[in-house]
Amino acid sequence: MKKILAAVLVLFALSAALAFAGGRGDSSGTLKIAMMPKFKGENYFDAVKIGAQEAVDELNKSGKVVDFLYDGPPQDQATNQKQVDILEGWIAQKVNVILVSPNDPNAIAPTLQKAQQRGIKVLTFDADARADARDLFINQVASEGVAEGIMKGTADNLKLKGYGPGKPVNLGVVSSAKTDANQQAWLGVIKQLLTTPDYNWISIKNEDTDVYYPGPDETTTQAQSGTLIGRMGPNPDQIQAAIGLTSMACPALGSQYEAASVKPDPGKIFLTGLATPNAIKSYIKNPANPLDAGVLWNCMDLGYLSIQAGYQLSKGTITSSSGSFTAGRLGSRNINNKEVILGPALVFDKNNVDQFNY
Repeated sequence: MKKILAAVLVLFALSAALAFAGGRGDSSGTLKIAMMPKFKGENYFDAVKIGAQEAVDELNKSGKVVDFLYDGPPQDQATNQKQVDILEGWIAQKVNVILVSPNDPNAIAPTLQKAQQRGIKVLTFDADARADARDLFINQVASEGVAEGIMKGTADNLKLKGYGPGKPVNLGVVSSAKTDANQQAWLGVIKQLLTTPDYNWISIKNEDTDVYYPGPDETTTQAQSGTLIGRMGPNPDQIQAAIGLTSMACPALGSQYEAASVKPDPGKIFLTGLATPNAIKSYIKNPANPLDAGVLWNCMDLGYLSIQAGYQLSKGTITSSSGSFTAGRLGSRNINNKEVILGPALVFDKNNVDQFNY
C-alpha cells in the first residue's frame, strides 16, 4: 500500500509540475511568444513584425525553441474588446509571453493581470498599459524626444517659410483616439514646448477644433486630415502648420494635400508628423507638397528588442527590476522603472529619407 501511495504522490507531483509548466513552456520545451499590435495591416506594425521575426529566427538558430504567434484586430475594428478576445485565447493556450500594444491602457489592464496570474510574462511595446498590468514596457523613445523632434523640425521649416516670433503660426494636430497613451503623452509635451521661448510663436488656438481624434480608422483619418488641409493657409484665421501624431495620420496629411481641389500655397504651410519613411517618401521628395519632414524610429528594431526582452524575462535571465540586459545585435539596453527605451527619435527629410527602407 505504501508503494502504491508513493507512486500516486509521484504522479500527482508530476502532473502538478506539468500543469504549472503551462506558464513556462510545453512538454517539448517550446517557448510560446505572442505579439499583438494595435491593429494589423498597416506598414508601421508590419515593420515591427519583421524585426520580431528576425529575433525569433536568431533564437531558434541558436538552439532555443520559440513558437511565435502574431495576431491583432483589423484596422476598422481596433478596439479594446477585440484585443481582449485574442488575449483570452492566448491565455487559454498557455503561452509564455504576451507582447501587446494596447488600444486602451486602462480597459485592457484586467485581462493582462489575468495573464500574469497564470504565470505569463506580459510586456507592452509601442504603447503602454497601466504599470500594474505588465512586467516591462518596451518604449520606442521617450515622450520628450518625440515631441522635441517634431517641434524642432516644425519650427525650423516654418522659419524657412518666413514665420517666427514676429509672424506667429497656428497649429493643427491629427492624433488617434483620446485613449491612446502615446499620442496623449506626446501631445502633452508639445503643449509644454509651445509655452517656451523657442516655440511660443506657435500655438494651438482652439484645442476643441484644432486637435482631431479620428481613432484608428483610416477612412476617418483621411477625412479629418482633408478637413484640416482645407483650413490651412497664410491668413491669421487659418492654420499654417499641421502635425500627424500617428503613422496613419501623417501620410494622410500628405495625400489629402495632393487630393485637394484647392491647394494652399506649399510655401506658406508646413506638414509633418510620425510615419515610416516609405509612407511619406514621395511627399517629402515632391517640392510641390508641403510635407517636408517626418519623425520616427527604427520599427524593426522595436520588434526585435521586444522579443529579446520577452524571451529573457520568461527564462529568468532578467527580471523587471534588472538594471540592464544584452538585446542581441542591439547590444546593452537599460531597464529603468520597468521600462526599456529603444533609442532617440529619428528625423528624416529630403536629405536622408532614401537611406531608409521601411
